[in-house]
Amino acid sequence: MFKIVVSTIMLLLTTGCASFIGEGKQTVSVQAVCYGRSMPAQCVAENGRGRTRFFAPGQVTVQRDLTALRVTCKSVFVDSHTLRVWPTVQQAMAGNVLLGGVVGAGVDVATARGLQYPQELQVVFPSCNYAGMP
Repeated sequence: MFKIVVSTIMLLLTTGCASFIGEGKQTVSVQAVCYGRSMPAQCVAENGRGRTRFFAPGQVTVQRDLTALRVTCKSVFVDSHTLRVWPTVQQAMAGNVLLGGVVGAGVDVATARGLQYPQELQVVFPSCNYAGMP
């Protein structure tokens, strides 16, 4: 009986790892790229949980979400261009599945704390008119 109680307590303590370890926000570095070179741009990052304006190259803090992160950048040199990236599973969430914490894994997905976007993004413009570019 003691083993069952201890096992149950350990299971409950280990579920939801990413929810406790991870945050609901994530910082992403963004570069606007023209002909392989970084250029200044005004950008907007948005997903199902919010929208943030920022300047590239730079960093933006976004809310984690189940939906794709859309980063749209524009500059005087180019028309606007949008990059769409989907979140992936964090390693902390994988611990929930391995330890049998199906409920905790479900919480991590539902709150999106078990997911993350790529940490570095490049919005690559298909064509541009940036001075000094070949």
